[in-house]
Amino acid sequence: MKKVLKAVGGFFVGIWNWIKNTAWVQPLLIVGIIFGVIFSIRPIVDGITNAVNSQDTSMDFYKNAKKSLNKAENSAADKLIDNIYAKHQDASVKSEYGEKFFVAFVSNSCSECKSARPGFEYLKAKFKKSYKPDDGRDFKLYTIFTDETTDETTTRQSAFVQFLDRQSAFFEEAGEVAINSQYYMNDQISKSDIDAMANADRNDFLTPTIILVDYEVGGISEVMFGVGSDGDTKYEKAQLLLDCWNHKGDFAEK
Repeated sequence: MKKVLKAVGGFFVGIWNWIKNTAWVQPLLIVGIIFGVIFSIRPIVDGITNAVNSQDTSMDFYKNAKKSLNKAENSAADKLIDNIYAKHQDASVKSEYGEKFFVAFVSNSCSECKSARPGFEYLKAKFKKSYKPDDGRDFKLYTIFTDETTDETTTRQSAFVQFLDRQSAFFEEAGEVAINSQYYMNDQISKSDIDAMANADRNDFLTPTIILVDYEVGGISEVMFGVGSDGDTKYEKAQLLLDCWNHKGDFAEK
């Protein structure tokens, strides 16, 4: 065995000495190494990216309910908000999205959105079971991602900033509802946060901003920013969302 290992070792030592003593081989070897590194970078990067994406599934729940900003004023997000605002102004307008639902503005980098997700997920899973809606309606949620990149995105204005400009009247209306809500009067949201939303402020717009649309009570009916605190369990967060849906608890007059 020792003789075999010695022979193999001697073979590789011989190759190495030949490379060192053969001048024209060395540049080729260096070039080969460089190209090997270059061609291996992309697979490595793709592998790392895929690994990260496969592990970070915290936003998948929201993505499954997403209304895209793509196609600007003809986007799915704009059609949703246009229909809500139109019916909020005129009850005779037909709702294309249901009679009651949440609209949540979220972003991929938003820690509060990830914190709120277990509450939404659990409420949806237990809706009409342990978490009962007073009106018997089905759970519905639509999401709009404030950090979505579309063909309309420019270096100066993101797709969401352009959306805010188009939908300023909707956010102004939502601000009026929020400032007159029991949730605000019960000191659960601040005036500065409401003002940022009402003014469609691109710099201070909070995520998650959650709006409950309930056409039985006029359309845009409740506004909240976040779902409870970081220390709350998914059960407590689900209960807060149910209270919002039922207009009870902190959403009712005390």
